[in-house]
Amino acid sequence: MKMKLSLPVVLILLCAFPAFAADKAPANKTSGTSPAKEEAPSCPVLDLSAIKPSKVTVLGGAALAEAVRSESGYMIPIEGKILYAFDGEGNAVWTHGLSSKIESLSPGLGGILYAVSRKTTLCMIGPGGKELWKARPGFSMDGDPVAGRDGRVFVRGGGKIACYGLKGTRRWVADVDGQDTGIPLMELNDGRLLVFLTKTEGGKSCALTLSPFGKPMEELTFSGTVKAAASCGDGVLLSFSDGAIGLCSVQGGKSVSIWIKSASETHFSSAAQIVTGVFSGRTAAFLSGSPARLLYVNTQTGQVEAEATTSLNAASLRYKAVTAQGLALADNGTAECYSGEALPVWKATYSNASTWSYMFVSDEGFINFMGKDWVISSYRVRQSLSAGQDSLFKEKTAVQYYAFNSDIILESSDVYGRAINGSLSLEMMEDWKKGDFGAREQGYVSLLTSEISSIDMAYNVAGTARASSSSYYLTHPAYCQEIFTLAASSQLASFAPYIARLMIKTSGSPLSLTLVKAAGETAFDADGSMLDALMYTAQHSTNDGVLMSICDSTYEICRFMGRNTFIRKGNAILSYLLYPQFSQRVHDYAKKTLDRLIDEKI
Repeated sequence: MKMKLSLPVVLILLCAFPAFAADKAPANKTSGTSPAKEEAPSCPVLDLSAIKPSKVTVLGGAALAEAVRSESGYMIPIEGKILYAFDGEGNAVWTHGLSSKIESLSPGLGGILYAVSRKTTLCMIGPGGKELWKARPGFSMDGDPVAGRDGRVFVRGGGKIACYGLKGTRRWVADVDGQDTGIPLMELNDGRLLVFLTKTEGGKSCALTLSPFGKPMEELTFSGTVKAAASCGDGVLLSFSDGAIGLCSVQGGKSVSIWIKSASETHFSSAAQIVTGVFSGRTAAFLSGSPARLLYVNTQTGQVEAEATTSLNAASLRYKAVTAQGLALADNGTAECYSGEALPVWKATYSNASTWSYMFVSDEGFINFMGKDWVISSYRVRQSLSAGQDSLFKEKTAVQYYAFNSDIILESSDVYGRAINGSLSLEMMEDWKKGDFGAREQGYVSLLTSEISSIDMAYNVAGTARASSSSYYLTHPAYCQEIFTLAASSQLASFAPYIARLMIKTSGSPLSLTLVKAAGETAFDADGSMLDALMYTAQHSTNDGVLMSICDSTYEICRFMGRNTFIRKGNAILSYLLYPQFSQRVHDYAKKTLDRLIDEKI
């Protein structure tokens, strides 16, 4: 469904953003020490131009985009249509061929990557580097794709925003004219999108919000010119042109200002760079000026937790990331790392900024330069890491958009019948197949989530003193099968945990085969729970049909999630099905499935 954006809501002006509207006190009236008089704590400075790299890796072409972190390593696309995965010491872990040259790479859920080719084609790449699908939105894409919470992904360009599901079906496209492509799409704390616009109100930035289902929600006007933004668990952090910073958050269903720090409080004279997730889910780093002033700020309260003066130029910052060593920052000539107390951990200088395109700093104490000469040069900048300095990196997991679930949903019962009747079930399945169903999806997902939660609860209490012999879900297994078939066809990752749990709870029941098939149809299994449930089902089933379906679902999950998943869990399931207690028919099918996975070259 193509939607023309129309906002039948009240324009939220500065009165809705009281903190954003606050007058900024002049910088010379602030109390405390002037940043110019602060002395930065010292630490040894390593001159990388005077030493040889610890390791040099020759690539098959120049790097095309920033390295993207995943549990598989640091993912780098290069010329020659190849995707590399590197470990923290600059060693190539694996390579995978791509079908086209890509311009950008961005992370999704559970190690998934999204790539853009020629600005016209969106490609989803599995955690193992395999291309899973391609889609053409019909417009030239601006900026990187933005992963949603439940497996969907958002792209924009040409005055439009589009949303795709986990298997590449377009869910909706909306016309949003006048987007400011200089600021990426942002996700607010309840999951709605924050879209900045080029238009202004009296020189103040404007934005609008969209639900994850493409429904227009609010128009916003801020108290100044927003130059940068970053999503965090509490909302969207904002950096203003005058040096102020703030937080926009959804409270009570409305986007409001939670806090603001004026330029006189930050001591910033220009817009700051932002890094989220610094040592804590509620700490962000702001960096501005030259030499750059660094602030650690609590995202919930706006309180400054620590600060430092660096040797960097924030305006020419080329790298910013959180590692096990600390917050790593780099400009054209200097890289520095800061602890959770904003103390320097290490510093390094270099004079060859023109010879490399991108860089990344690893947990293991290495700084890696991706050279224009097709070489990655890796330098050890810290000789040893203290005990307990584990990686802070975690893959994003799939969750529901709980804030958008309907509050008024009837459960199925013998009195009211099915909550999802036959005609609605057919409509949902048809929409899942065709795509472009737009805002109708919000009702679909709310109903499915409610019904699946009720099924989960019914089987959870089955056989206990609390169990009801008249539970609709226990006495209508065919309806439950229909519900999980719908969920598996939705192209959403957020139903996977229910499928895994219920596969174990219902092993041997009429629902078992449906759940096994639903696992394969969903395919997304970031934590391996669905493969664990498939193994459990294999260990407790003697039905050849169920066992062969376990082979099929194992194949689909391993194909989708990649080689590491196959090695850790998939191979164990298929090997188990070769045990003597299973029939020759199951043996043959398990061997055939192994051959199929080998042919896939995952």
